[in-house]
Amino acid sequence: MQHKWKLTGGLAASLGLALTGIMSSAGTASADTATKTLDYTCQTRVDGNWIPVPYSRDFTTTAPAKVAPGQTFKVTFDSAPIKAVADFNKLLNNVNIAYKTPANAKVVGYKLTGGSNLGTAKQWVERNGTNFNIKSNGEWAGGVEFDFPNLEVTLKAPTTAGATLTTGAGGSSFEDTAFGWTRLQTQLNTWDPFQCYADPAKPVAFSTTTVGY
Repeated sequence: MQHKWKLTGGLAASLGLALTGIMSSAGTASADTATKTLDYTCQTRVDGNWIPVPYSRDFTTTAPAKVAPGQTFKVTFDSAPIKAVADFNKLLNNVNIAYKTPANAKVVGYKLTGGSNLGTAKQWVERNGTNFNIKSNGEWAGGVEFDFPNLEVTLKAPTTAGATLTTGAGGSSFEDTAFGWTRLQTQLNTWDPFQCYADPAKPVAFSTTTVGY
């Protein structure tokens, strides 16, 4: 599956392609693995003006379809690689990807695994309740593909059968982003943000786990 972008006309359409490029799907399918496409609400700043950017990403999530009450289990989030188009992104940094775990499951632990073409950059997780934001101090040139580490979260199911545990994208607004970076524009030579969030009114479940026997 490829990264998807939409042409909506004018500058927004060209930026949607130019900023994001064509993305490859991450991960492979299995009984408990699913790939979902998330359509973000995005914007970037150009010469002081905010421009909407059509953008979507693929996420592959591995989680059990069913767990017993009180059972400990793992959920792994795998984002597709990132490749910003060099014509519009000379450099990019402050990259972040946010995920959300079920509010009705207890977080036992979490860690980052894997990743590629990250160089000496460090990645870490900033957790706020059920929101997990992966950040990095790295800087990449436009046109260079890199892959953020997977996030593996260990959860404990509630003790009552019948609960549904869903995961998805973190963040909720341009002030609390789900994905983005800061980019050095090639023509203007200015640093400007590329910001995205998932519309809370149209949630996309990355995984669904039921609690029962």
